[in-house]
Amino acid sequence: MFNDTFSQGQEQKPPVSESLPDLCHKCGRCCKSATTFHSYKELQRRVELGEEGAMEFLRVFQPFPSIEAARKAVPEQVDQVIRVLEREDRLVWDDLTFYHCRYVTEEGLCGIYEERPSFCKQFPVHGWGVIPPGCGFEGWQYSQRETQQAQVRKLKELQFQMEMLSPDGIHMPTRNMTLDELRASIADVMEPWVRFGAENW
Repeated sequence: MFNDTFSQGQEQKPPVSESLPDLCHKCGRCCKSATTFHSYKELQRRVELGEEGAMEFLRVFQPFPSIEAARKAVPEQVDQVIRVLEREDRLVWDDLTFYHCRYVTEEGLCGIYEERPSFCKQFPVHGWGVIPPGCGFEGWQYSQRETQQAQVRKLKELQFQMEMLSPDGIHMPTRNMTLDELRASIADVMEPWVRFGAENW
């Protein structure tokens, strides 16, 4: 899995879904093949700075000694993550680390289920998390992607309509903001989804 729910600072992250259906197959593969958008070195730096999310993540997950060691545990997920990173031109081998949960049981169940951290409760967070093939959340993710894409397209349609109706190219009819303010507002809403291709939706 990709986990970016604990990141803090100026980075904009996709909004977390309010509630998740119980679709988990309880195979434990996501717990045995976690990765993040930050390198292990960066996570350690954030821990030194006292960032609670990074500290919590490394309390639960420990790094595999190598990508090959992770591949032996969950080969299909490791290869899938690498394919996604290559496709998005974000693969940096030195920064890629896979982690396994310290508390997942041999049966693939959570050994600290009632006390599991928020990023585990929220996983897979949104429609673009990289989940193991055959995960019970595949259909849910498809629905999430369709919903988010529709919302972004609606915003783009609104912007286009306001631009066409503006008599001077600056002000918007029926709204108390300029076109530039509208564009900036829409760009803010779209920002968390840009890395997933929102500009082309």
